[in-house]
Amino acid sequence: MEIITTHTGTDFDALASMVAAKKLYPEAKLSLPGSVAKEVKQFTCLYGSLLENIPSEEIDLDKVKRLILVDTRWLNRIGIFNQLISRKGVEIHIYDHHPPHPEDIEGEGGICQEVGATTSLLVSLIRKRRISISPAEATLLLLGIYEDTGSLSFTSTTPLDLEAAAYLLSQGANLELISSFLNRGLTEKQTLLLDDFLKKAQTKLINGVEIVVIVTEIDEFIGGLSLPLHKLIDLKNLEVVFVLIKSKDRVYLMARSRTPSVNVGEILSPFGGGGHNFAASALIKGTDSKEIEQRLSQVLKDRIEPRLTVGRIMSPPKETATLQMLVKEAQILLKKHKITFLPVVENSKLLGMISQKRIDRLIAHNSGNAPLKSYITPKIITCPPFISIKRAQELMMEEEAGVLFVLEEDKLVGIITGSDLLDAFHQRREDSLEENLGSLKDLLEKKVPEKIQRLLWQAGKVANKMGYRAFIVGGFVRDLLLGIENLDIDLVIEGNGIDFAIQFADEVAGKVKTHKDFGTAVLIFPDGFKLDIATSRREFYPRPASLPRVTPASLREDVFRRDFTVNTMAIDINLNSFGNLIDFFAGQKDIKEKRVGALHSKSFIEDPTRIFRAIRFEQRYGFTIEDKTLRLIQDALKRGLLQELSGERIREELIQVLQEDRPGRVIKRMQELGVLKTLHPRMRLDEEKEERLDHLVDVFARFEILFNKRVKRWLIRLLLLLEDLNGAELKEFCRRYRFNKEERESILKGKNKAKELEEKLKTSEFLKPSSIYYLLQPLSQEILLFTIARTEEKGIEKRIFDYLSKLKNIKIKVDGNDLKQMGYKPSPEFTQILEELKKAKLDGEIETREEELDYIRKRFPREETK
Repeated sequence: MEIITTHTGTDFDALASMVAAKKLYPEAKLSLPGSVAKEVKQFTCLYGSLLENIPSEEIDLDKVKRLILVDTRWLNRIGIFNQLISRKGVEIHIYDHHPPHPEDIEGEGGICQEVGATTSLLVSLIRKRRISISPAEATLLLLGIYEDTGSLSFTSTTPLDLEAAAYLLSQGANLELISSFLNRGLTEKQTLLLDDFLKKAQTKLINGVEIVVIVTEIDEFIGGLSLPLHKLIDLKNLEVVFVLIKSKDRVYLMARSRTPSVNVGEILSPFGGGGHNFAASALIKGTDSKEIEQRLSQVLKDRIEPRLTVGRIMSPPKETATLQMLVKEAQILLKKHKITFLPVVENSKLLGMISQKRIDRLIAHNSGNAPLKSYITPKIITCPPFISIKRAQELMMEEEAGVLFVLEEDKLVGIITGSDLLDAFHQRREDSLEENLGSLKDLLEKKVPEKIQRLLWQAGKVANKMGYRAFIVGGFVRDLLLGIENLDIDLVIEGNGIDFAIQFADEVAGKVKTHKDFGTAVLIFPDGFKLDIATSRREFYPRPASLPRVTPASLREDVFRRDFTVNTMAIDINLNSFGNLIDFFAGQKDIKEKRVGALHSKSFIEDPTRIFRAIRFEQRYGFTIEDKTLRLIQDALKRGLLQELSGERIREELIQVLQEDRPGRVIKRMQELGVLKTLHPRMRLDEEKEERLDHLVDVFARFEILFNKRVKRWLIRLLLLLEDLNGAELKEFCRRYRFNKEERESILKGKNKAKELEEKLKTSEFLKPSSIYYLLQPLSQEILLFTIARTEEKGIEKRIFDYLSKLKNIKIKVDGNDLKQMGYKPSPEFTQILEELKKAKLDGEIETREEELDYIRKRFPREETK
């Protein structure tokens, strides 16, 4: 026997999905698992012939060989049919449009895809298989789609839903009949409840999003609770609503959302609720409504992603004018920057604006030499940076303005145009559609060692067990798509990252180091491999260039705090979605198009060190910094934000640049953009230094191959860049960027020591090996390699490498104890004897221990034998 069923509290999408599934499984029986929504009950009373429902209590479960679930994957929502899950010999097929959840039932067949309605998935299959449907069936199926997509108006609606709706209309679906069920009037009790909702609705601003929360109580259950809720949403044009209704010993929790940034299905998940991004509900028994309200308040703070605000999409003003600026000067600025208006600012205060049309008219009337003072438009529309893009749109519509000026503490910080808003709305839509771009499972299997694959699978298993979601994030994902080996893996946990790390460590016998302030941990496996684990979090910068403060948040918000789109991608490692690429901000697209793009307009204001990283990524991967990001970098440099950073942070970024395999291109780009001169006005890269940097690549390679050890590449390259600075300037440079004592010593004395060494080594005269040894021995290997970089003399390079490969390793075998046994009395002469012996060995006069002893006897006879 085959059974088709759905979730309890069956709605029209669930009912329609059952009928559609029957078309695909004609031998299957339909059986509702329990209660149905009031409007569905009314529909089945009239048109029950479409359903042919068999009551679940009449089903002999032992005879069921296949269970087809529609519009749900939750074990606790399918009534008695949950007994068939995991039963041997029962095949499970699932068709569902809800987002994945750790507690989802896993099936062997079916389709699970995030679209507006499950019915749409099934209709697409009916069309492909050319299965005929009657007009009555088409009407029910379209009713299911219309209910779950708000008549195709919800932002969860996808092209698949539209295609399914169009097809059903072509098959005779009756919109008048559909409207009669969707636009029903309220009963007397529902009307009273709506009135109660209106009185008790409280608006809260959470992470920039307006949330309406209603807490009420009813004496007896009222059927069709969702209907007054929908009426309220339509009446007040609300975006997000949560309703808690207490009735006797239970609380009904309902949620609706019209914005992708508030996923109500995810928010109600901790309450045992079910649903999807835009509609969800939960039934909670035996818990006080006050306790639930408090818990909901905390969950909302933790899980609501910040609204896309004006501050995130605004562009800094390319140029501003003053009251005394001449009209012709303003025209030059407009043409130079290819802009259509100029803000007019005096003493940091925005006074008005002047448009290109006005300027052109004034020029045509020979007023080019007149000041702007008399011609500016004082009526301008302003807003703070924290308002939502929707509110910005409302302001511009109300005032019929094409531009919005963004002020912070009365200072102009940005500009928004209508096209900026249009791009932002479309980008937000693309973000929600392109969140999951397919699986990288095959790529992980090809590129990642099997041992690490097993660890990631185990991590996903632990996350499932704890009810968390786990993701690989950052550079690993970027490099995987670029085909670059990178086993530096960071995990982000939607949940408690430290608890996850401790639990995972228990399972793999690893050790954990935690950092509670940041919600991070390092898990060290028995073989030494490390995983960095963090709680997904948001960051708040109290002021430009400062270090951030952190609080827990969703994955989307966690990756939004990162520097560039190419670093925002994540890979899901939960078992039921292992390998799925999560890409909220089109990072994969930017990789394909070889672009470095900042996430928002305040990126370099919040963290100016991103300027260094943008240039590094651009040059390392052969990418291009896209135009808008380039303008933001130039604006940040113009505002002097790099100078506001601490010396330590700039030093670390500079070291990262100088550690690149070929930093010459990075440094050249830094010079082009004006970054180098902000570090020091006399730091520059000329052609000669470029050639030396290139030569150093070969020098480092030779050194590391010969001696199998690393050298401080960055320090040698820095010495090259600082060659033009005098002693006092070098001292100030070291103080500003807080180099340690050893580094400071190398920077302050490196140039002179290298110059002296060069003079002594370039002689054409024969130099004894011992002379070379004692000349070079006091110097660090960094100074020696810097000397090679400075000179074109091959003889100098040969002498230094001879010292490093041979002379440095020559040791004498005789020591002070041997001298005592030979009858010499301990004295300062010991040092002289051993030094002379070392020189002789360096110069090849002696080799063996016996020769060393004989040399001492001859050169330093004991007193009694004199």
